[in-house]
Amino acid sequence: MKRALLLLAAVVLAGCSSTTTTPTVAPATATPVAPATPASVSTAVAVQSALAAAASAGIETAKVTDTTDPITVWIDQPRQPVVDGFKTKYPQYANLVTSTIVDRETFPAKDLLFNNTKSGWPDVVFAEPRLVGRVADAQHAYPLDLTGLVPADMLSQYAGADNCTFDGKVYCLRNDLAQFVTYYNTQLFTQFGYTVPKTFEDMQALSDQVAKDHPGYYLGTVGDGWTWLSYFEASGCPYAKQTNLTTLDINVTDPTCIRAAQLIDHMVANKTLWNTDLFTASWVQIANNNKLLMLIAPVWAALGTFKGTYYCPCTGSTTKTTPTITDKFLGVAAPLKWAADATAQTAAMGGAAWTISQHTKNQGLALLFAEYATQDPDLWNGSSNFASFKPLQGIFNAIVANDPIFASDPSAVFDQAATEISPVGDSWPRFDLVAPLTTVVKDMYSKKQTMEKTLPEVTSALTPLAKAQGYTVVNQ
Repeated sequence: MKRALLLLAAVVLAGCSSTTTTPTVAPATATPVAPATPASVSTAVAVQSALAAAASAGIETAKVTDTTDPITVWIDQPRQPVVDGFKTKYPQYANLVTSTIVDRETFPAKDLLFNNTKSGWPDVVFAEPRLVGRVADAQHAYPLDLTGLVPADMLSQYAGADNCTFDGKVYCLRNDLAQFVTYYNTQLFTQFGYTVPKTFEDMQALSDQVAKDHPGYYLGTVGDGWTWLSYFEASGCPYAKQTNLTTLDINVTDPTCIRAAQLIDHMVANKTLWNTDLFTASWVQIANNNKLLMLIAPVWAALGTFKGTYYCPCTGSTTKTTPTITDKFLGVAAPLKWAADATAQTAAMGGAAWTISQHTKNQGLALLFAEYATQDPDLWNGSSNFASFKPLQGIFNAIVANDPIFASDPSAVFDQAATEISPVGDSWPRFDLVAPLTTVVKDMYSKKQTMEKTLPEVTSALTPLAKAQGYTVVNQ
Protein backbone atom coordinates (compact mmCIF):
# COMPACT_ATOMS: atom_id res chain seq x y z
CA MET A 1 0.00 0.00 0.00
CA LYS A 2 2.84 2.39 0.77
CA ARG A 3 4.20 2.01 -2.76
CA ALA A 4 0.73 2.56 -4.18
CA LEU A 5 0.30 5.81 -2.27
CA LEU A 6 3.70 7.04 -3.39
CA LEU A 7 2.72 6.31 -6.97
CA LEU A 8 -0.52 8.19 -6.48
CA ALA A 9 1.34 11.31 -5.36
CA ALA A 10 3.26 11.26 -8.61
CA VAL A 11 -0.04 11.07 -10.48
CA VAL A 12 -1.30 14.24 -8.80
CA LEU A 13 1.93 16.12 -9.42
CA ALA A 14 2.14 15.00 -13.04
CA GLY A 15 -1.38 16.27 -13.67
CA CYS A 16 -0.57 19.89 -12.70
CA SER A 17 1.60 20.64 -15.72
CA SER A 18 0.51 21.99 -19.08
CA THR A 19 1.94 21.87 -22.58
CA THR A 20 1.12 22.95 -26.09
CA THR A 21 2.13 19.67 -27.64
CA THR A 22 2.17 16.28 -25.98
CA PRO A 23 2.16 16.15 -22.17
CA THR A 24 4.99 14.59 -20.21
CA VAL A 25 5.06 10.84 -19.75
CA ALA A 26 6.80 10.51 -16.42
CA PRO A 27 7.49 7.42 -14.36
CA ALA A 28 6.30 7.33 -10.79
CA THR A 29 8.57 8.89 -8.19
CA ALA A 30 8.75 8.46 -4.45
CA THR A 31 7.15 11.73 -3.40
CA PRO A 32 5.99 12.22 0.21
CA VAL A 33 2.23 12.06 0.49
CA ALA A 34 -0.40 13.45 2.82
CA PRO A 35 -2.42 11.02 4.95
CA ALA A 36 -4.63 8.94 2.74
CA THR A 37 -8.29 9.79 2.37
CA PRO A 38 -10.83 7.08 1.51
CA ALA A 39 -10.84 8.27 -2.11
CA SER A 40 -7.05 8.17 -2.38
CA VAL A 41 -6.96 4.70 -0.84
CA SER A 42 -9.54 3.38 -3.29
CA THR A 43 -7.71 5.01 -6.17
CA ALA A 44 -4.39 3.55 -5.06
CA VAL A 45 -5.93 0.09 -4.84
CA ALA A 46 -7.47 0.48 -8.29
CA VAL A 47 -4.16 1.67 -9.73
CA GLN A 48 -2.32 -1.27 -8.20
CA SER A 49 -4.88 -3.65 -9.67
CA ALA A 50 -4.56 -2.01 -13.09
CA LEU A 51 -0.76 -2.16 -12.88
CA ALA A 52 -0.91 -5.86 -12.11
CA ALA A 53 -3.32 -6.49 -14.98
CA ALA A 54 -1.12 -4.58 -17.42
CA ALA A 55 2.02 -6.37 -16.26
CA SER A 56 0.41 -9.71 -17.06
CA ALA A 57 -0.37 -8.72 -20.65
CA GLY A 58 2.73 -10.28 -22.18
CA ILE A 59 4.59 -7.03 -22.71
CA GLU A 60 8.11 -6.32 -23.97
CA THR A 61 8.82 -9.56 -25.79
CA ALA A 62 11.66 -8.35 -28.03
CA LYS A 63 14.84 -10.39 -27.71
CA VAL A 64 18.25 -8.74 -27.56
CA THR A 65 21.02 -10.92 -28.96
CA ASP A 66 23.45 -8.11 -29.81
CA THR A 67 25.13 -6.79 -26.66
CA THR A 68 27.84 -4.76 -28.37
CA ASP A 69 26.22 -2.39 -30.89
CA PRO A 70 24.86 0.81 -29.27
CA ILE A 71 21.67 2.61 -30.29
CA THR A 72 20.85 6.31 -30.44
CA VAL A 73 17.36 7.44 -29.50
CA TRP A 74 15.95 10.81 -30.59
CA ILE A 75 13.53 12.28 -28.07
CA ASP A 76 12.09 15.56 -26.85
CA GLN A 77 12.72 16.78 -23.30
CA PRO A 78 9.54 15.27 -21.80
CA ARG A 79 10.63 11.84 -22.99
CA GLN A 80 13.89 11.85 -21.01
CA PRO A 81 12.24 9.80 -18.21
CA VAL A 82 11.55 7.09 -20.78
CA VAL A 83 15.28 6.72 -21.45
CA ASP A 84 16.12 6.88 -17.76
CA GLY A 85 13.45 4.33 -16.93
CA PHE A 86 14.67 1.93 -19.61
CA LYS A 87 18.22 2.08 -18.28
CA THR A 88 16.96 1.40 -14.77
CA LYS A 89 14.85 -1.56 -15.81
CA TYR A 90 17.48 -2.96 -18.16
CA PRO A 91 20.83 -2.04 -16.58
CA GLN A 92 22.58 -4.64 -18.73
CA TYR A 93 21.90 -2.45 -21.77
CA ALA A 94 22.26 0.97 -20.14
CA ASN A 95 25.68 1.67 -21.64
CA LEU A 96 24.36 0.86 -25.12
CA VAL A 97 21.63 3.54 -25.14
CA THR A 98 22.37 7.18 -25.95
CA SER A 99 19.60 9.76 -26.14
CA THR A 100 19.60 13.06 -28.01
CA ILE A 101 16.99 15.80 -27.61
CA VAL A 102 15.99 16.86 -31.11
CA ASP A 103 13.35 19.06 -32.71
CA ARG A 104 11.47 16.26 -34.42
CA GLU A 105 10.13 18.59 -37.11
CA THR A 106 13.70 18.47 -38.53
CA PHE A 107 13.61 14.68 -38.73
CA PRO A 108 12.70 14.34 -42.45
CA ALA A 109 15.34 16.83 -43.61
CA LYS A 110 18.06 15.30 -41.45
CA ASP A 111 17.18 11.83 -42.70
CA LEU A 112 17.91 12.96 -46.27
CA LEU A 113 21.32 14.23 -45.14
CA PHE A 114 22.08 10.89 -43.50
CA ASN A 115 21.06 9.10 -46.68
CA ASN A 116 23.57 11.21 -48.61
CA THR A 117 26.40 10.37 -46.23
CA LYS A 118 25.26 6.78 -45.66
CA SER A 119 25.60 7.23 -41.89
CA GLY A 120 24.22 9.05 -38.86
CA TRP A 121 20.69 7.66 -38.73
CA PRO A 122 19.22 7.49 -35.22
CA ASP A 123 18.08 4.00 -34.31
CA VAL A 124 14.81 5.02 -32.64
CA VAL A 125 12.85 8.28 -33.02
CA PHE A 126 9.93 9.67 -31.04
CA ALA A 127 7.66 11.45 -33.53
CA GLU A 128 4.07 11.83 -34.60
CA PRO A 129 2.88 9.33 -37.23
CA ARG A 130 2.54 12.23 -39.68
CA LEU A 131 6.34 12.62 -39.48
CA VAL A 132 6.83 8.88 -39.82
CA GLY A 133 4.79 9.11 -43.01
CA ARG A 134 7.13 11.80 -44.33
CA VAL A 135 10.15 9.49 -43.98
CA ALA A 136 8.38 6.38 -45.26
CA ASP A 137 8.64 7.19 -48.97
CA ALA A 138 11.32 5.82 -51.29
CA GLN A 139 13.42 8.98 -51.05
CA HIS A 140 13.70 8.97 -47.26
CA ALA A 141 13.42 5.20 -46.72
CA TYR A 142 13.86 5.44 -42.96
CA PRO A 143 11.43 3.23 -41.00
CA LEU A 144 11.77 -0.46 -40.34
CA ASP A 145 8.71 -2.57 -41.17
CA LEU A 146 7.66 -4.04 -37.82
CA THR A 147 5.23 -6.51 -39.37
CA GLY A 148 6.47 -9.94 -38.34
CA LEU A 149 9.03 -8.48 -35.94
CA VAL A 150 6.42 -7.51 -33.37
CA PRO A 151 3.96 -10.35 -32.68
CA ALA A 152 0.61 -9.87 -34.38
CA ASP A 153 -1.30 -10.28 -31.13
CA MET A 154 0.81 -7.50 -29.61
CA LEU A 155 0.28 -5.17 -32.57
CA SER A 156 -3.46 -5.71 -32.26
CA GLN A 157 -3.30 -4.26 -28.74
CA TYR A 158 -2.42 -0.77 -30.03
CA ALA A 159 -5.46 1.47 -30.43
CA GLY A 160 -5.30 4.07 -33.20
CA ALA A 161 -2.64 2.03 -34.98
CA ASP A 162 -3.92 2.67 -38.50
CA ASN A 163 -1.84 5.81 -38.87
CA CYS A 164 1.30 3.79 -38.18
CA THR A 165 0.47 1.56 -41.14
CA PHE A 166 1.55 2.59 -44.64
CA ASP A 167 0.75 0.42 -47.67
CA GLY A 168 0.22 -2.50 -45.31
CA LYS A 169 3.53 -2.05 -43.48
CA VAL A 170 3.67 -1.17 -39.78
CA TYR A 171 6.25 1.57 -39.42
CA CYS A 172 5.75 2.65 -35.81
CA LEU A 173 4.35 1.74 -32.41
CA ARG A 174 1.77 4.25 -31.28
CA ASN A 175 2.64 5.98 -28.00
CA ASP A 176 -0.57 7.73 -27.00
CA LEU A 177 -3.92 8.98 -28.23
CA ALA A 178 -5.17 12.55 -28.00
CA GLN A 179 -8.85 12.26 -28.86
CA PHE A 180 -11.02 15.30 -28.20
CA VAL A 181 -13.95 15.14 -25.78
CA THR A 182 -16.46 17.68 -24.50
CA TYR A 183 -15.46 19.27 -21.19
CA TYR A 184 -18.00 21.36 -19.30
CA ASN A 185 -18.39 23.12 -15.96
CA THR A 186 -21.05 21.07 -14.20
CA GLN A 187 -21.84 23.62 -11.51
CA LEU A 188 -22.33 26.45 -14.01
CA PHE A 189 -24.52 24.25 -16.19
CA THR A 190 -26.65 23.41 -13.17
CA GLN A 191 -26.73 27.01 -11.95
CA PHE A 192 -27.82 28.33 -15.35
CA GLY A 193 -30.21 25.46 -16.07
CA TYR A 194 -28.38 24.39 -19.24
CA THR A 195 -28.34 20.94 -20.84
CA VAL A 196 -25.04 19.56 -22.10
CA PRO A 197 -25.24 19.43 -25.93
CA LYS A 198 -25.02 16.14 -27.76
CA THR A 199 -24.84 17.56 -31.29
CA PHE A 200 -23.23 20.57 -32.89
CA GLU A 201 -26.72 21.84 -33.64
CA ASP A 202 -27.39 21.68 -29.89
CA MET A 203 -24.18 23.59 -29.29
CA GLN A 204 -25.20 26.35 -31.67
CA ALA A 205 -28.60 26.66 -29.99
CA LEU A 206 -26.93 26.75 -26.58
CA SER A 207 -24.58 29.48 -27.79
CA ASP A 208 -27.56 31.70 -28.57
CA GLN A 209 -28.95 31.09 -25.11
CA VAL A 210 -25.61 31.87 -23.45
CA ALA A 211 -25.16 35.02 -25.56
CA LYS A 212 -28.60 36.22 -24.47
CA ASP A 213 -28.69 35.21 -20.81
CA HIS A 214 -25.04 35.01 -19.76
CA PRO A 215 -22.85 37.15 -22.02
CA GLY A 216 -19.17 36.92 -21.22
CA TYR A 217 -19.25 33.13 -20.79
CA TYR A 218 -17.65 30.92 -23.44
CA LEU A 219 -18.24 27.54 -25.08
CA GLY A 220 -14.82 27.31 -26.68
CA THR A 221 -12.15 29.08 -28.66
CA VAL A 222 -10.94 29.18 -32.26
CA GLY A 223 -7.58 30.84 -32.65
CA ASP A 224 -5.08 28.48 -34.24
CA GLY A 225 -4.74 25.40 -36.41
CA TRP A 226 -5.48 22.96 -33.59
CA THR A 227 -8.71 24.64 -32.52
CA TRP A 228 -9.72 24.90 -36.20
CA LEU A 229 -9.18 21.16 -36.55
CA SER A 230 -11.34 20.42 -33.51
CA TYR A 231 -14.38 21.57 -35.51
CA PHE A 232 -13.49 20.63 -39.08
CA GLU A 233 -12.20 17.14 -38.37
CA ALA A 234 -15.22 16.51 -36.16
CA SER A 235 -17.33 17.39 -39.18
CA GLY A 236 -15.45 15.02 -41.51
CA CYS A 237 -14.26 17.87 -43.72
CA PRO A 238 -11.86 16.56 -46.42
CA TYR A 239 -9.51 19.52 -46.07
CA ALA A 240 -6.46 17.23 -46.50
CA LYS A 241 -7.67 13.69 -47.00
CA GLN A 242 -5.20 11.12 -48.27
CA THR A 243 -6.86 8.97 -50.90
CA ASN A 244 -3.65 6.98 -51.10
CA LEU A 245 0.06 7.65 -50.60
CA THR A 246 0.22 9.83 -53.72
CA THR A 247 -3.18 11.56 -53.86
CA LEU A 248 -4.53 14.23 -51.54
CA ASP A 249 -8.10 15.52 -51.56
CA ILE A 250 -8.30 19.21 -50.61
CA ASN A 251 -11.97 20.04 -50.93
CA VAL A 252 -13.21 22.72 -48.54
CA THR A 253 -16.32 23.25 -50.67
CA ASP A 254 -17.67 19.95 -49.31
CA PRO A 255 -20.87 20.41 -47.24
CA THR A 256 -19.12 18.99 -44.18
CA CYS A 257 -16.63 21.86 -44.36
CA ILE A 258 -19.29 24.48 -44.92
CA ARG A 259 -21.35 23.40 -41.90
CA ALA A 260 -18.29 23.58 -39.63
CA ALA A 261 -17.42 27.04 -40.95
CA GLN A 262 -20.97 28.28 -40.47
CA LEU A 263 -21.03 27.00 -36.88
CA ILE A 264 -17.82 28.89 -36.12
CA ASP A 265 -19.14 32.04 -37.79
CA HIS A 266 -22.36 31.86 -35.79
CA MET A 267 -20.56 31.49 -32.47
CA VAL A 268 -17.89 34.07 -33.20
CA ALA A 269 -20.67 36.50 -34.09
CA ASN A 270 -22.59 35.90 -30.86
CA LYS A 271 -19.34 36.03 -28.86
CA THR A 272 -19.44 32.57 -27.33
CA LEU A 273 -16.17 31.55 -29.02
CA TRP A 274 -12.90 33.23 -28.04
CA ASN A 275 -10.16 33.98 -30.57
CA THR A 276 -6.94 32.35 -29.32
CA ASP A 277 -5.38 28.95 -28.85
CA LEU A 278 -5.88 26.88 -25.70
CA PHE A 279 -2.90 28.34 -23.86
CA THR A 280 -2.86 32.08 -24.59
CA ALA A 281 -2.98 34.16 -21.41
CA SER A 282 -6.31 35.80 -22.25
CA TRP A 283 -7.99 32.42 -22.70
CA VAL A 284 -6.44 31.01 -19.52
CA GLN A 285 -7.74 34.06 -17.67
CA ILE A 286 -11.26 33.33 -18.89
CA ALA A 287 -10.98 29.85 -17.38
CA ASN A 288 -9.39 31.21 -14.19
CA ASN A 289 -12.29 33.65 -13.82
CA ASN A 290 -14.76 30.75 -14.10
CA LYS A 291 -16.20 32.05 -17.37
CA LEU A 292 -15.48 28.81 -19.25
CA LEU A 293 -18.71 26.89 -19.68
CA MET A 294 -17.62 24.26 -22.17
CA LEU A 295 -14.57 23.31 -24.24
CA ILE A 296 -13.81 20.74 -26.92
CA ALA A 297 -10.27 19.65 -26.02
CA PRO A 298 -8.00 16.58 -26.03
CA VAL A 299 -8.05 13.86 -23.39
CA TRP A 300 -4.73 14.97 -21.89
CA ALA A 301 -6.13 18.42 -21.15
CA ALA A 302 -8.08 17.02 -18.19
CA LEU A 303 -5.03 16.30 -16.05
CA GLY A 304 -2.53 18.37 -17.99
CA THR A 305 -4.36 21.69 -18.54
CA PHE A 306 -7.54 22.01 -16.49
CA LYS A 307 -5.56 20.77 -13.53
CA GLY A 308 -3.28 23.61 -12.52
CA THR A 309 -3.68 25.91 -15.55
CA TYR A 310 -7.42 26.49 -15.93
CA TYR A 311 -8.31 25.33 -12.41
CA CYS A 312 -6.21 26.43 -9.47
CA PRO A 313 -4.33 23.90 -7.29
CA CYS A 314 -4.47 26.21 -4.25
CA THR A 315 -7.04 26.29 -1.46
CA GLY A 316 -7.96 28.75 1.25
CA SER A 317 -6.64 31.80 -0.60
CA THR A 318 -8.68 34.94 -1.18
CA THR A 319 -6.80 35.52 -4.43
CA LYS A 320 -7.14 32.01 -5.82
CA THR A 321 -8.56 31.40 -9.25
CA THR A 322 -11.83 29.52 -9.42
CA PRO A 323 -12.66 26.72 -9.44
CA THR A 324 -9.99 24.68 -7.66
CA ILE A 325 -8.76 21.29 -8.82
CA THR A 326 -10.62 19.57 -5.96
CA ASP A 327 -14.02 21.18 -6.49
CA LYS A 328 -15.40 18.42 -8.73
CA PHE A 329 -16.50 20.98 -11.31
CA LEU A 330 -15.23 19.28 -14.44
CA GLY A 331 -17.70 17.23 -16.45
CA VAL A 332 -16.64 15.10 -19.41
CA ALA A 333 -19.18 14.31 -22.14
CA ALA A 334 -18.90 12.41 -25.39
CA PRO A 335 -17.58 14.13 -28.52
CA LEU A 336 -20.33 16.08 -30.26
CA LYS A 337 -21.75 14.74 -33.50
CA TRP A 338 -23.75 16.34 -36.28
CA ALA A 339 -27.40 15.38 -36.29
CA ALA A 340 -27.17 13.97 -39.81
CA ASP A 341 -24.19 11.76 -38.95
CA ALA A 342 -24.57 8.25 -37.57
CA THR A 343 -21.67 8.59 -35.15
CA ALA A 344 -19.29 11.19 -33.79
CA GLN A 345 -15.81 11.62 -35.16
CA THR A 346 -13.28 13.49 -33.12
CA ALA A 347 -10.08 15.34 -33.92
CA ALA A 348 -6.83 14.45 -32.17
CA MET A 349 -4.32 16.96 -30.80
CA GLY A 350 -1.08 15.05 -30.54
CA GLY A 351 -0.63 11.34 -30.14
CA ALA A 352 2.89 10.33 -31.06
CA ALA A 353 4.74 7.11 -31.82
CA TRP A 354 8.14 5.42 -31.83
CA THR A 355 9.71 4.44 -35.12
CA ILE A 356 12.83 2.33 -35.71
CA SER A 357 15.43 2.78 -38.43
CA GLN A 358 15.82 0.13 -41.06
CA HIS A 359 19.54 0.93 -40.80
CA THR A 360 19.88 -0.03 -37.13
CA LYS A 361 22.61 -2.51 -36.31
CA ASN A 362 20.89 -3.61 -33.10
CA GLN A 363 17.35 -4.40 -34.12
CA GLY A 364 16.52 -6.35 -30.96
CA LEU A 365 17.56 -3.56 -28.59
CA ALA A 366 15.78 -0.91 -30.66
CA LEU A 367 12.60 -3.02 -30.61
CA LEU A 368 12.86 -3.64 -26.89
CA PHE A 369 13.20 0.11 -26.27
CA ALA A 370 10.14 0.95 -28.40
CA GLU A 371 8.10 -1.75 -26.67
CA TYR A 372 9.18 -0.51 -23.24
CA ALA A 373 8.33 3.10 -24.10
CA THR A 374 4.81 2.19 -25.16
CA GLN A 375 4.03 -0.73 -22.83
CA ASP A 376 5.73 -0.49 -19.44
CA PRO A 377 3.10 -0.13 -16.66
CA ASP A 378 5.33 1.63 -14.13
CA LEU A 379 6.49 4.13 -16.74
CA TRP A 380 2.91 5.00 -17.65
CA ASN A 381 1.58 5.17 -14.11
CA GLY A 382 0.98 8.87 -13.40
CA SER A 383 0.91 9.99 -17.02
CA SER A 384 -1.62 12.57 -18.18
CA ASN A 385 -1.48 10.89 -21.60
CA PHE A 386 -3.99 8.26 -22.73
CA ALA A 387 -1.92 5.25 -23.75
CA SER A 388 -2.38 3.64 -27.14
CA PHE A 389 -1.46 0.23 -25.73
CA LYS A 390 -4.79 -1.06 -24.50
CA PRO A 391 -3.56 -2.96 -21.39
CA LEU A 392 -2.26 0.36 -20.03
CA GLN A 393 -5.53 2.23 -20.44
CA GLY A 394 -6.88 0.70 -17.24
CA ILE A 395 -4.15 2.51 -15.30
CA PHE A 396 -5.24 5.87 -16.66
CA ASN A 397 -8.88 5.01 -15.98
CA ALA A 398 -8.11 4.02 -12.39
CA ILE A 399 -6.38 7.36 -11.85
CA VAL A 400 -9.15 9.54 -13.26
CA ALA A 401 -12.08 7.58 -11.81
CA ASN A 402 -11.86 9.26 -8.39
CA ASP A 403 -9.83 12.35 -9.19
CA PRO A 404 -11.48 15.25 -7.34
CA ILE A 405 -11.34 17.52 -10.39
CA PHE A 406 -14.08 15.44 -12.04
CA ALA A 407 -17.77 15.63 -11.24
CA SER A 408 -18.06 11.93 -12.10
CA ASP A 409 -15.91 9.12 -13.48
CA PRO A 410 -14.93 10.16 -17.04
CA SER A 411 -13.14 6.97 -18.07
CA ALA A 412 -15.97 5.50 -20.16
CA VAL A 413 -16.15 8.71 -22.21
CA PHE A 414 -12.39 8.71 -22.80
CA ASP A 415 -12.52 5.05 -23.87
CA GLN A 416 -15.36 5.61 -26.30
CA ALA A 417 -13.81 8.72 -27.81
CA ALA A 418 -10.64 6.72 -28.49
CA THR A 419 -12.65 4.64 -30.95
CA GLU A 420 -14.06 7.70 -32.73
CA ILE A 421 -10.92 9.49 -33.92
CA SER A 422 -11.50 10.94 -37.39
CA PRO A 423 -9.90 8.98 -40.23
CA VAL A 424 -9.01 12.34 -41.78
CA GLY A 425 -7.32 13.74 -38.71
CA ASP A 426 -5.51 10.57 -37.70
CA SER A 427 -3.76 10.15 -41.03
CA TRP A 428 -1.97 13.37 -41.83
CA PRO A 429 -0.18 14.02 -45.10
CA ARG A 430 3.59 14.41 -45.32
CA PHE A 431 3.65 18.06 -44.24
CA ASP A 432 2.64 20.24 -41.33
CA LEU A 433 -0.99 21.36 -41.18
CA VAL A 434 -1.12 23.39 -37.99
CA ALA A 435 1.02 26.35 -39.07
CA PRO A 436 -0.82 27.06 -42.36
CA LEU A 437 -4.21 26.53 -40.75
CA THR A 438 -3.24 28.90 -37.94
CA THR A 439 -2.53 31.53 -40.60
CA VAL A 440 -5.96 30.91 -42.10
CA VAL A 441 -7.66 31.46 -38.73
CA LYS A 442 -5.68 34.59 -37.98
CA ASP A 443 -6.48 35.94 -41.44
CA MET A 444 -10.16 35.49 -40.73
CA TYR A 445 -9.88 37.80 -37.74
CA SER A 446 -7.45 40.32 -39.21
CA LYS A 447 -9.49 40.67 -42.40
CA LYS A 448 -12.73 40.81 -40.40
CA GLN A 449 -14.41 38.22 -42.56
CA THR A 450 -16.22 34.96 -41.90
CA MET A 451 -14.59 31.55 -41.79
CA GLU A 452 -16.83 30.49 -44.68
CA LYS A 453 -15.39 33.31 -46.80
CA THR A 454 -11.86 32.43 -45.60
CA LEU A 455 -12.06 28.73 -46.50
CA PRO A 456 -10.52 29.16 -49.99
CA GLU A 457 -7.29 30.11 -48.21
CA VAL A 458 -7.07 26.53 -46.94
CA THR A 459 -6.82 25.33 -50.53
CA SER A 460 -4.29 27.96 -51.55
CA ALA A 461 -2.17 27.33 -48.44
CA LEU A 462 -2.12 23.53 -48.53
CA THR A 463 -1.94 22.85 -52.27
CA PRO A 464 1.68 23.96 -52.84
CA LEU A 465 2.78 22.12 -49.70
CA ALA A 466 1.12 18.96 -50.97
CA LYS A 467 2.66 19.24 -54.43
CA ALA A 468 6.09 19.80 -52.91
CA GLN A 469 5.70 16.42 -51.21
CA GLY A 470 4.79 14.74 -54.49
CA TYR A 471 1.05 14.51 -54.02
CA THR A 472 -1.44 14.77 -56.84
CA VAL A 473 -4.04 17.21 -55.51
CA VAL A 474 -7.72 16.80 -56.28
CA ASN A 475 -10.46 19.18 -55.19
CA GLN A 476 -13.58 17.03 -55.33
